[in-house]
Amino acid sequence: MKRYSLIIFLFVIVITTGCKKDFLNSQPLDRFSDEDVYKDSTLTGLFLNNLYANIPTEFGGTMRDALSDQLYSSGNVSIYQNTFAASTAPFGISGAWNNPYITIRRCNILIANIDRVPASAKFKNQTRDEARFLRALNYAYLINYFGAVPLITKAQDLDENLNVPRNSYTEVVNFIVSEMDDINRAQYLAYKYTGANIGRITIGAALALKGRVLLYAASYNNNWRAAYNAAKDLIDVQSKTGYALFSNYETMFYEANDNNSEVILDHQYKSNFQAYHVHHYNLPWGIVPPGPSALNQPTQNIVNEYEMSNGKMIGESGSNYDSARPYVNRDPRFYASILYDGSTYLGKTLDFIPGSNYNPSSSPLTTGYALKKMQDPAFNPLDLTKSYGGGQNYVLIRYAEIFLNLAEAAFHIGEIEEARTYVNRVRARPSVNMPEIPATQFTLAKIMHERNIELAFEGTRLWDIRRWRLGPELLGTPLKGISITQSGTNPRQYTEIPVLQRNFTDRLYLFPIYQAEVEKNPALLPNNQGW
Repeated sequence: MKRYSLIIFLFVIVITTGCKKDFLNSQPLDRFSDEDVYKDSTLTGLFLNNLYANIPTEFGGTMRDALSDQLYSSGNVSIYQNTFAASTAPFGISGAWNNPYITIRRCNILIANIDRVPASAKFKNQTRDEARFLRALNYAYLINYFGAVPLITKAQDLDENLNVPRNSYTEVVNFIVSEMDDINRAQYLAYKYTGANIGRITIGAALALKGRVLLYAASYNNNWRAAYNAAKDLIDVQSKTGYALFSNYETMFYEANDNNSEVILDHQYKSNFQAYHVHHYNLPWGIVPPGPSALNQPTQNIVNEYEMSNGKMIGESGSNYDSARPYVNRDPRFYASILYDGSTYLGKTLDFIPGSNYNPSSSPLTTGYALKKMQDPAFNPLDLTKSYGGGQNYVLIRYAEIFLNLAEAAFHIGEIEEARTYVNRVRARPSVNMPEIPATQFTLAKIMHERNIELAFEGTRLWDIRRWRLGPELLGTPLKGISITQSGTNPRQYTEIPVLQRNFTDRLYLFPIYQAEVEKNPALLPNNQGW
């Protein structure tokens, strides 16, 4: 339903709690006191919509996978090289602490006051559980970034002690799981919605969040059975949720296919939304108007991970890989995800040799690649009447991830054939149709590889690398790109090159609590190890 079309209106609503009411007594037409919000269910609904608008999105600049081995972003150099301090958080992670806690506070306010609203029990119960989910979602992001964080479940007043210490990672995980279990048991939310309610939080989303959190936690507590059960619980209610793999991997992310059968949770955008929806700035120069371009560039590291269409890795015997024609006969997901020299987009053949129209020295493709995945060719960035981006939604959780979550957990509890079945189901998507992995070749590494490819650029890679404790191998080695050269009319030469040396130490398994937050709340100390 493109719920966030209301967000422009909501930005002019000021909701204040825990402050003196005199400030709002005059009540101008574009402002409402907190009392007004809970006297009118329409305003309460708008308050909830504002919480939806703060669902995390990768369509706002530097992407989270640009903190991993999949993408390069020039603004993240101090993270790659491990040179930043808690007092100077880089832009790429600057909002990772504050933004979730702002939303958590607003959720706490709504949950505490919902029973005051003159509305039906159905409205109150549904609104409360949607807010509980959004609160839990933000806690899931916080623990992925920082580990132990303060678990605050009620709106704080200025006259109480605001120096709340950090709860353990396990305590926050248990809270999220308990909240999702309550939502599932109560059944106030629907398994799926239709019409104007499409985009609301569903029971399926609650089960999916629980499963993701338990999978990540299992990497630390070894409770793979809980992670397996959570993924299985969601798959077992497929007849109610209607979830299924969407047939086309590339077009699954187009606006025309918003809310398709694979989507479990997304951040919804209105068509031609005139606000901060700038994902198209990932496209190369010459396809976007003057300004930012290619902000998040795929690396040679991820390019090398795409199999050949025969299912073999490029360095594997019998792969038929040709270094002179490196982009021929690759996994179809490669072509759906990455723009490379000689590829086409919006009817243009892209020449990525340095100095070309699409790779000028003034706005270079440092890695030699640009991001295609989640771009919608129905949107023309050069149409300045729609210069902020198309209306495609950003998908946070989709059904393929559930299959891969189950596969990983199943492998760890000894259900190897079941794990293989679900990985091969992902690979068998009609538009992908990659060869089945035979039982004799199926390993945990194959599951990790499939997550890397299937979920590429969707924001889970950093969290996977951290929980697998593969930092030195995947975050401490050089980011690579491709050098493209040509002599006269001779064929082009493609040479793998280092783009940036990286330095990983164990402290990067968690980000630091920012110094500004520690100064406001000394109870957050000690900081994470190494910071």
